[in-house]
Amino acid sequence: MGSHAEWSLSGWEANHDEMDVQTLLQRYARGGRNFRELILSGFALRRVDLSGADLGGADLVGADLSEANLRGANLSGANLSGANLRQANLMETKLILTQLRGANLERAELMGANLNKADLSWANLEYANLSGADLSAANLAEVRLNRTVLRGASLKQAKWNWNPTDSTDVELGWTVMPNGTIQR
Repeated sequence: MGSHAEWSLSGWEANHDEMDVQTLLQRYARGGRNFRELILSGFALRRVDLSGADLGGADLVGADLSEANLRGANLSGANLSGANLRQANLMETKLILTQLRGANLERAELMGANLNKADLSWANLEYANLSGADLSAANLAEVRLNRTVLRGASLKQAKWNWNPTDSTDVELGWTVMPNGTIQR
């Protein structure tokens, strides 16, 4: 792991280097929440509690965040391509412009999450709950949605090639569809 680099500009700090899991969890336990742009690619972070953490722009490619608590965290601009987020708590999490290509989000809780312009192509969202989530302008190409809950979600301007015969039991009540119509 490389050295820990920080810089400050009007109180805003950014991390541009690697940090091991133990150091990350110790900083979090001491009240640290700024983990922007960290390199955590491939890290095993299963069942970790990073609720409210700022991981904006972080590299989490292929990381194992299964059953992690990321409620209210900021993951905007992060790269989670191929990451395992199975059964993760991502409620009210900011995932704006986040790369989630091929990520496993099976049974993840994404209620109220902001996924505006996120790339979820080839992601697994089976049994996930995205009630009230904002998926506006998100890329949902080839996403797996079996038994997914999208009740009250916004898919306005999303790239979505969904075919009802490809997925089963997708709950769309009160969902704003890509063309702006409301599914009842």
